[in-house]
Amino acid sequence: MGRVGGRSQATGLVTARWRAARLAIVCVIGALGVGCGSSDAPPPERLTVRNGWARIADSGATSGAYLELVNRDTVPVSVIGMSTEVATAAEVHETMQHDGMVHMMPRTALVIPAGGTVSMAPGGLHVMLVGLRRGLSAGDSVPLRVHFSDSTTIQVVVPVHTP
Repeated sequence: MGRVGGRSQATGLVTARWRAARLAIVCVIGALGVGCGSSDAPPPERLTVRNGWARIADSGATSGAYLELVNRDTVPVSVIGMSTEVATAAEVHETMQHDGMVHMMPRTALVIPAGGTVSMAPGGLHVMLVGLRRGLSAGDSVPLRVHFSDSTTIQVVVPVHTP
């Protein structure tokens, strides 16, 4: 082999290949770093409360609110309480039939399975808003706090409308 610039062509070829390989490695590491770093999109929330609404009602009366509770975690979590400023109490209840009669029973805990969703709807699970401090009219909103067994609290504001 001949000599180029004081080096053999073979050495120059190995050096050129090494430079190309190093450049490729740096490019791959840089591309991977972009994928691993933070992005503009936030990660999905572990627990989500969505699609909520509440029924219209008079002041001093009782109303119902309905939510969809989503658990994206790998372990189940329970709703252990609710609270709001618009009522003296906010409790999870379930409507059931027993001996031909419809009953509403309070639920002390509501389990949301890992990777699961629990939907509240009229005639089933709901949030009972007891002792409303003000009337709820169509177009109003109700702030609700959902308290979970893992010490998470999520605050949502749900619109008021007729079913």
